[in-house]
This record gives sequence, structure tokens and C-alpha cells, in this order.
Amino acid sequence: MTFKVGKADACKLYVLAEDLAGYGSPCWAQHGLSILLEVESQGETTRILFDTGTYHEPVMFNARLLAVKPEEADIIVLSHAHYDHTGGLAGILKARGGREIPIIAHPAIFRQCFITKPRFRLIGLIGENTRGNVEKLGGRWTLSKEPVQLAPGVTTTGEVERVTEFEREVTLESYYVDEKGVIVRDQIVDDLSLALNVGGQLVVVTGCSHAGIINILKKAVEVSGCGEIEAVVGGLHLMEASRERIKKTIDDLKRMGVKKVYAGHCTGFEAERLLTEDFRENFVRLHAGLMLSFSR
Repeated sequence: MTFKVGKADACKLYVLAEDLAGYGSPCWAQHGLSILLEVESQGETTRILFDTGTYHEPVMFNARLLAVKPEEADIIVLSHAHYDHTGGLAGILKARGGREIPIIAHPAIFRQCFITKPRFRLIGLIGENTRGNVEKLGGRWTLSKEPVQLAPGVTTTGEVERVTEFEREVTLESYYVDEKGVIVRDQIVDDLSLALNVGGQLVVVTGCSHAGIINILKKAVEVSGCGEIEAVVGGLHLMEASRERIKKTIDDLKRMGVKKVYAGHCTGFEAERLLTEDFRENFVRLHAGLMLSFSR
């Protein structure tokens, strides 16, 4: 599918769930990620809830502190199946009182993925977040491998091709059972991100970047039509990556002209340390309660 994304006039981002609350912050931290975006385009505001954390209660608590209402979002986007990005979904839908809302995700989001270390554990859509229960609560699935335009200047990346050599393999060791009953290594093909063209500058919002942040940026540039990368916001999942991969990632971020990096969650201490060394004041550790604003 080909479409013209256009440009948004402005965008505000509110980090409602993150592993770090920040120093002296009244916000609650939790393992996971949830970001509310308010996108202004042509005089209208579109509210997009990107991921829902592990639990909805901290998301709602932090939202009240920030004076925003994720339960009034127009669209929910799920970056991938893992519980720390989808666990709060049912709770947020309940807070909507059964009102319908579109949920954008990849068709592979319902696979039953799991890890085996240190023990067997399901890590996908679990608990109340089954496909059927989400539908009963008002969620209306739009499942697409292709990019989906959400508003002027805003699109999902869709499935991200693994074109960068050092990012061909995921850094997380997880599995699922395929249709033949065979256990296979999960390449997390459902990993998608948001690409926002805000007045000619590209802002990319990621969940865990299991597809590789450089692969994601290449796809975001392609689908947005914008090559000036103002910021990357989200998790980079380099916590289990080799130092060599981390260095190559940072080198490519700089080569692609990324101006600012707001990263946390699954990024990892070593990657955060090296990002601080290379980007200095242009690297900010993501945390619950962080508010970002981008405009023309």
C-alpha cells in the first residue's frame, strides 16, 4: 500500500509507564512501556496510546499526575505481543466503559511466545488480554503487516525488514510453537513502531526495537518520506547485546543524523552509558512522567 503521510503540526508525548520513575518523581515505575501521544494536524488532535505497560494501574495513576486521560485515546497501537507492552490493555479498555476503540497491531501478535530461562514462562498476551476478551471490552483489532496511517503525519512502520547485517538476529532468546507443533526461535516479526513527520522532522517511537533500531529508522524514513531524524523515543533492547553490536548501533545512529535519543526500558545500562558518552546532553534516560514536545 502506498500513501502520502503528510505532516503533523505538533506532537506531545507523555511517558505513562517505564522501568524508571526518575529522581524525586511522584510517578510510579513498572517494568514495561506506555506512551500517550497527542498529535495536532490541521486543527484537530488525535490521541494515540502506544502500548499499555504490564499493569494498567500505574499507567492511570501517572496519567492523572500528568493531567491526561489514556482511556480517552482515539487509537491504541501495540508495538508487539510481550506482556510488558500489552498487559495493561484490558484494564484500560474497562476504564473506557465498553466504548469501541481501534487497536492496531501485527497479525502475529496472538502467537503464544515464551522464554525458557531461568524457567518456562509465557510472555505474550496473557491473563485477560485474550483476543476474544479484548473484543468483548470494546477493542476492535486492525491487524496489518503493512504500515497503517493514523493521522496526517503519523503512521505505523508495519513489519520491519531486517536489512542491517548486525541486526538480523534478535537479542532476546524466546520461542513459540508453529502450526506444525515445532518449537522455533522467535524473531518477533510483529515488532512495529510509530513514525511521525512533525513539520518536516522525523520522530520515531519504539516499543522494544526487537527488529533493530537501525532497521526501524530505515523503514521510518521510507514510510514517512522524512529523512531528518529529530528524535528516537522508546526502548532499544540492547540489554542482552554484545558491546560490538551496541557500538555499531550508536555509530549508525550518528551516521543517520539522529539528533536526540530518549531511551530506556530494555535499552540496558551499558548501552545507556555509551549513548551518554556519544550523544552527551542529547541522550536522555526515558522515565515515567517525562513529557516531550515537538513542533514545526
